[in-house]
Amino acid sequence: MTFKNKQTAIFAALLAGLVLAVYWQTTGFEFINLDDLEYTVLNPLLKDGLTFAEIKEAFTSIQLRTYMPVTILSLMADVQIFGLKPSGFHFTNTLLHLLNTLLLFAFLYRATGSGWKSFFAAALWAVHPLRAESVAWVAERKDVLAGFFFLTGLLAYCEYARSRRPVFYATTLAAMVLGLLSKSIVVVFPAALLIADLWPLERFRQGETPKKLLIEKIPFISLSILFSGLSLYVHRNTFHMQGQKPLLGRLADMSTAYLHYLGETLWPFGLVMEDRNTEVHLTGLSAFGAGLLILALTFLAWKARKTVPAATAGWCWYLALLFPVSGVVLLDFFFVADHFSYLPHIGLMVALVWGTENLCSRFLKDTRSLAVVGGTLVVVLSVLCFRQVSLWKNDFIFFGYIDKMTGGQSATAKKSLGIAYLNSKKFEEAYSYFTQALLVDPSVLQGFGYKGHAAANLGRYREAAQLYRIELKRVPGDKDFSLMLANALVMAGDLPEGARQALENIKKWPEDKVAWQAINFLGGVAKAKMLAGK
Repeated sequence: MTFKNKQTAIFAALLAGLVLAVYWQTTGFEFINLDDLEYTVLNPLLKDGLTFAEIKEAFTSIQLRTYMPVTILSLMADVQIFGLKPSGFHFTNTLLHLLNTLLLFAFLYRATGSGWKSFFAAALWAVHPLRAESVAWVAERKDVLAGFFFLTGLLAYCEYARSRRPVFYATTLAAMVLGLLSKSIVVVFPAALLIADLWPLERFRQGETPKKLLIEKIPFISLSILFSGLSLYVHRNTFHMQGQKPLLGRLADMSTAYLHYLGETLWPFGLVMEDRNTEVHLTGLSAFGAGLLILALTFLAWKARKTVPAATAGWCWYLALLFPVSGVVLLDFFFVADHFSYLPHIGLMVALVWGTENLCSRFLKDTRSLAVVGGTLVVVLSVLCFRQVSLWKNDFIFFGYIDKMTGGQSATAKKSLGIAYLNSKKFEEAYSYFTQALLVDPSVLQGFGYKGHAAANLGRYREAAQLYRIELKRVPGDKDFSLMLANALVMAGDLPEGARQALENIKKWPEDKVAWQAINFLGGVAKAKMLAGK
């Protein structure tokens, strides 16, 4: 084995060790009550693992408000191998992030020939606390899986740029398709290829014209247009809401988003998942100032294109890959979220590493001391990331942290804590948190209904019935709350109303055992009809 091969193997082993040291803890974590259950144990497509019928359904239907058949297939494979235990899903997320880290290192090393800088860029990206959300959250399987195909395609494109062999072009295209079928954010892939042409592949300097390079990207751009249209269609209701926002408002949101992730990159402390009650939107002069700062940084990056092309490419990468989730179009329930930075953040790490090395080389004769500084930074970020990941262990820790960090202003966190206590049969605590959630935001999703569950379990059946009625006015016909309303009315002694609700329930859901509980308590259908005056 040559020195270069040994060095590469050492770098790869160190990167793998870093990722495992930070993220292996997730294999002992529970599901988080924030989409995890909907993606896994409550997902009917996963109950039998990989079967032809479920695979067909994954490709021909919209799942969980998103078209992501390959992501669904990966979750099916987890069930096939590990069952429905959370440890299996967490293991696969960690494995994919490890592979993504190695792919990023391989691409940068192959394209630049610089092992040390490639190592530090990949390491800083892999263990930055902003990665915790993408890896520790089972529901963000689509993030790490799309990242895997994205980076595989990037590495294949690097080989194509060197050899011009059609097999690598085809591999790049296939990787993009699989990435798009995992998560629609891969629509930015053509932009990433063009930026890679600028640096590190430097194809513009090799005499290739912009026209030729653009023509080469036509199949990729076509796929992006196709899947962008599909994504807008799938999220058309959310898009319609954002469409009512004026252009200046959306530009302000973009400035906020770009500055938000830049700030969290430099100061990765107190990272917390926001909701609509706690997220910050810059407006007026603040938004204008943020926009000016982003423009100034863009100008400086462009000015450095000849002296530090890596910094230019890295900044352009950050701007381009974050653009779809910057607020220009709202396609998610989050305005800003750490997992949005998964791929865009690569650009900032590249700009930081290559830019720092270039700057210091002007003043230092021996830049080897930078390796010590870089190593220290990697260790510090690893510790911070380990702590950030540990917050995802269970609902009590995760939502308790959000509740604390938002000063009690997150209705979603309080409601979720209430659900956690409800599931643990601690009904007084559950009732208290549901009450607090409704005080923060009376419109919090299913807040009155869940408070009704807590009240019913405390024996406060009249109050529970009242709370269920309030919830059913907001979500008419909801099965769970309709069934519980009948039971609460009967237990409260309101037999006529309870009988009427129970009869309506068995008419709608005749096969549901819970629907028959109130009927059986009343003495059967005939007795229920008599009580209901029918």
